Amino acid sequence: MSFGGHVNDMVNRVKQNAALKNARRKKFKGGNDYSKIEYEKTSYDFPEMTSEEFKKFKNNLIEEAKQEQKKRTLFILFAIVLPIIVGFTIFLLF
Repeated sequence: MSFGGHVNDMVNRVKQNAALKNARRKKFKGGNDYSKIEYEKTSYDFPEMTSEEFKKFKNNLIEEAKQEQKKRTLFILFAIVLPIIVGFTIFLLF
């Protein structure tokens, strides 16, 4: 019973994995000096809105939300009622 090839392959894989681990360890051991990074606060330039524009924007968002809610309600209504009607008619016909 010769199993030298399988064992040899296993030993080679263990050596290769150990070599990869050492290579990663060297990469993180030194040369990565992150203590010298300077942080700068990011400044943003947001557009300013007047109170009238804000009210229009807010009302527009409210109207869109109401329309979306109506669409969702109609979809759910059709998704529930339509199969009931179809099922009832099929039940009556057969």
